Amino acid sequence: MRKLYNCFGCLAAFIMLLASCKKEGETFYVKEGSFVSSGLTASSSNIVLTQNTENDTAVTYNWPVADFGSNTIVTYTLQLDVPSDTSGANAWANAKTYSLGLNVLTYSFVTKTLNDLVTTMALPAGTANEIVVRIKADVPQYNGSASTIASAYSNTLALNVTPYSIQLYIPGEYQNWDPSTAPVMNALEGSPGKYEAYVYMPGTGTKYFKYTNAPDWNHTNYGDGGNGIFSTDGNAGGLSVSDGGYYELTADLNTDKWTATKTTWGIVGDATPKGWDNSTEMSYDVTNQVWKVTLDMKANGSFKFRANNNWTINFGIDSNGNLAYADNPFFGSIPLSNLTVSSDGNYTFTLDLHISGKYIYSVVKN
Repeated sequence: MRKLYNCFGCLAAFIMLLASCKKEGETFYVKEGSFVSSGLTASSSNIVLTQNTENDTAVTYNWPVADFGSNTIVTYTLQLDVPSDTSGANAWANAKTYSLGLNVLTYSFVTKTLNDLVTTMALPAGTANEIVVRIKADVPQYNGSASTIASAYSNTLALNVTPYSIQLYIPGEYQNWDPSTAPVMNALEGSPGKYEAYVYMPGTGTKYFKYTNAPDWNHTNYGDGGNGIFSTDGNAGGLSVSDGGYYELTADLNTDKWTATKTTWGIVGDATPKGWDNSTEMSYDVTNQVWKVTLDMKANGSFKFRANNNWTINFGIDSNGNLAYADNPFFGSIPLSNLTVSSDGNYTFTLDLHISGKYIYSVVKN
């Protein structure tokens, strides 16, 4: 009997030991998020960007942890916008965003990245522009679906930034893929982030090319993102056209869209032999990169230059007598004057579009 009592005693002691060692369970909870501490801070609030310092750090942002409760995983997104877009029902709807990942509490912009960003926000170069910056914090769902927990936002900081103007270069198969000798696409005056140029690609068959924002391959390259969208992935395939020819190329850094329109050029109007119904075709001079035609003209009429024998793209003259688009899908329609000649006679016309944004013409009486 003594042995039996001893066994019962040992069992009771073991059970009491387990009870005394039982650990209290941890309590996990999620609450409405908020930023603690001093909030979002920046290393500078006034920046003048220059191409000479494009690889230097322009500004660094730091922010505290967003508190959503105990043991929560938080992702952070940097948002940048113009002040006019930060109020009303669609506030921050057009903000540029940088997804920074889990538990990241700092981000630095290098000059060229910030300059590209400001350019895509349609802000003019050489001028101080105000943008606003904030941090968005979220608790992601484990399965990747949209979070049911409302986002938390930091305080908003203002940044005055002066960007510099960039050009886009158009290297391609047609000129041995050399950005340093490629045609240049300039920004449109009064339309930040929008670029246009005319390029001749000789031969037949598919022609590949890219845009670069420097005369080399070491900066931002714009390749094919599909469906008329370009990609800044350096490994993206080339943009392309289906055949050789004389193309109007465009790039809109605000929307990441590009176009290529094959063109031939002519003169149309009641001052020309074919009137307003049909264009008199011009011929392309490859050596001098100009379009030319010689024909008889009337002084009591007027004319325009137009592409592809239709009114989608055509030139008139502005109040200063400069050649300018009257119609173009990339620019819209602008009321401009027609061109005229001073007297009846035989004339040679030259249309020069090879310098982006600096389009000129000449009219010489023979």
